[in-house]
Amino acid sequence: MRALGKTLTAFLLTLAIAYLLAVVVQTILNGGDILRSVVDEAWRVLFAGGAVAIGLYLLFLLFINVVGRRRGAGSLFWINAGGLVVAILVGTLTTLAVGAFFGAILAGFTGLPVLGAILAAGELFIGGVVALALTHFVIFRPRPTEFEP
Repeated sequence: MRALGKTLTAFLLTLAIAYLLAVVVQTILNGGDILRSVVDEAWRVLFAGGAVAIGLYLLFLLFINVVGRRRGAGSLFWINAGGLVVAILVGTLTTLAVGAFFGAILAGFTGLPVLGAILAAGELFIGGVVALALTHFVIFRPRPTEFEP
C-alpha cells in the first residue's frame, strides 16, 4: 500500500508543480495575462505536449515503486528519476512523430508541436524531480529500519 501511496503522491505532485510552471511560462509568453494562462493555455501546453510522457511516467512510477518497495528512499528516488527521463524522452519523441505525421497528412506539413512538446518536457522534468524529492524524503520519510543499499 505504501508503494501505491508513493506513486499517487509523486504523480499528483508532479502534475501540480508542472501546471504551476506552465502557468508561469505562459504568463511570461502571453505578456502577463494570468487568467488566460490559468484557464486556457497552461492545460493545453502541458497535456497536448506531454500526454504520452505523463501516461508513461505514471506506469513507470507504479512499476518501479511496486517492484522496488524493499529499496531505500535514495535508491528509489534515482530509479524513479531515470524512469522520468525515459518517459519524457519517449513521450516527447512520440508527440513530435505524431505531430509530423498528422501535419504532413492534414496540413501540408505546416508545422510541428515542437515548442509545446519541449515546454511540456521541461515542465514535467522539473516538476517530476521536485515531486520525487518531496515524496521520497519529506512526505514518506525513510523508516529507521530501512536499509539503504
